[in-house]
Amino acid sequence: MAQRKTRWSSSKDWNKFARYKAVLDPADTLFAANYLLGYFRSAADAPHLMRLQKEEDLKEKGLWDSDYKTPFKSEAEITGSDFGINVYACGAVVDGRKVRPDHELLIDLTTTHIPYGGYGCYEFVVTLADDHQSARLLEGLPPHSEFVLGFIRFDAGALQCKPLQEYLGQTKITGDFANAHIIQGKGIVPTQNFGSLLRGGKLISLIAISNELRDFWNQHHKRNAVVFYTQSLYGSSKSSSQYDQLDRYMQYIGDSVGTTALRMKNPHRIDLIDWIDGKGVPKSDLTFGGSYKADRSSEELKKYVRHCLWSHQKDKNIKELLDQFDLEMEKWKSSKAESKRTYVSIYGMPEWDENLVSPDYQVNPEFSLESIFAYWKKKVFKEKAWGMRKTLKNDSFPIRLKYELLNEQLKMKDFNQVR
Repeated sequence: MAQRKTRWSSSKDWNKFARYKAVLDPADTLFAANYLLGYFRSAADAPHLMRLQKEEDLKEKGLWDSDYKTPFKSEAEITGSDFGINVYACGAVVDGRKVRPDHELLIDLTTTHIPYGGYGCYEFVVTLADDHQSARLLEGLPPHSEFVLGFIRFDAGALQCKPLQEYLGQTKITGDFANAHIIQGKGIVPTQNFGSLLRGGKLISLIAISNELRDFWNQHHKRNAVVFYTQSLYGSSKSSSQYDQLDRYMQYIGDSVGTTALRMKNPHRIDLIDWIDGKGVPKSDLTFGGSYKADRSSEELKKYVRHCLWSHQKDKNIKELLDQFDLEMEKWKSSKAESKRTYVSIYGMPEWDENLVSPDYQVNPEFSLESIFAYWKKKVFKEKAWGMRKTLKNDSFPIRLKYELLNEQLKMKDFNQVR
């Protein structure tokens, strides 16, 4: 019996069914491939590339060579455990807006990560309070009269986190499920030197998994989030994480597989896309919308350039470059990759889906802001746990807090940005 012909076998124009409607000519293919290779070959590993990307990001935002002075209170003193904190719910994080709130500039100069917004992304800022000794959640922007202790950025993305999939017993996490029931700690960052002197990263981490922040998120987005997860920024290259030794509140559930290469970031990515667009390939083929538009765009760009190399591989030079391209991209999925530790909190419930199946909504009071703040104070000032005995030797107060900003620190060759 004759086999049914596929739809393209009778067509004289195979490109009609091709994934890409246009291919760069050989000379332009060589340029694009070498541009990508030069970008990724410039770094020895993931932390090195992330440092280079961070420096470029600060330059793009005009923060690298600037004499930036934060409008927030620049210094503070802690003389013991008799202080409070305010947690400000600042609002949605919107990429690309011309006028950015002051706390966003400070987080750019604090985290070694490049913070992005996205669908459902929401930010909280934690400040030091002198007028009370409790923990309060307030809606609005933080006042300049207060010293900033850290930042928390929530999102709803968890589609490709294998440790989380296994923890939840799901082969695939759908977008609808993630949006409705999962909070991702997209950025949990203490200011320095608060982080290094008083284990500030642990306090900011604990605040992120408080009942109050979960409830605020649920009410704001009209959802029922029951699982919180986050990942350490560095995994393979760092022996510990700020989330370690918080087993009472969050659980380590495994490492990411580390097989996804780091993306090319702006300005290099958009410059290459604009250049390709100028060659007659519509940039709409390489740009996307949604929460992970930059990730998708970077991956599609690499796929497109490889497609051009493959299309011209009869050329000996291009075939050689194709082999080099594949080898370098494979390194970024193995030896140059960075696995990340994954942590999860279910807010003290016996099972992660307790508040999905139970007829009555359950709340564990140990996860309240007040309880979490009291726990951190006890560990740091009373028990002097988490390695605090050296810092608080002989109750060496006052402890002076000030901002250590990356536009100065990254210029020091011996600065270790893995923090």
